[in-house]
Amino acid sequence: MKKTVAILLTSGSALLAGCGGEGSEARNSMAGTISNAPALAAYVGTWQTPCDGHERQVLVVALQADGSGALELTPATETYLKAGCSGPVLATETLSAKIGAVPDGVADIVIKLSGSDVAASVRIDKLTLSIPAYTFNVAGPGVEYVIHNDQQQRCTDHESGSTCVDDDGMHKAYTIAGGMVLSNNKLYTVVWNGSDYVPDTLYVKQ
Repeated sequence: MKKTVAILLTSGSALLAGCGGEGSEARNSMAGTISNAPALAAYVGTWQTPCDGHERQVLVVALQADGSGALELTPATETYLKAGCSGPVLATETLSAKIGAVPDGVADIVIKLSGSDVAASVRIDKLTLSIPAYTFNVAGPGVEYVIHNDQQQRCTDHESGSTCVDDDGMHKAYTIAGGMVLSNNKLYTVVWNGSDYVPDTLYVKQ
């Protein structure tokens, strides 16, 4: 089961958790412009990744209620009984806190958005992504709480075996730099790796 900050916060895992904390670009971005805020409304909705075995990531994007133009991201990972993400949902992994996404202008970059694409010039909406201290929560009819090698885990059995998530308790707050772009009715997230924006996750609208 993938860590759901992975949904927007790191390639295959979680942008926030995977990037090692708050970098200088991310800190500088907190003071960025919100001039592209109206354009961010195009991202509002419920998005999902292609199925990966028994799992599918879901990302709900909403405008923050304070009228600032910033986004609020709510990620989740669903685990299904059958491969191809069919049959009943056995477990849903969520975060205890929402991810804030503050607009920070735009950037024109050359990037290969997915494995089958050719590198092309795209304009991304730059974002400062932040989350307060949080925990991972896993709930559903197929979830069992176990201890394996002295590590507490929440495990889910499905037709191909089982997937487990370590219960690591509270995770510290993070702030990183990332971005989004829409192309051919698909939502792509990117993350700043210290020198370039690199592809993160592909979503299609539910």
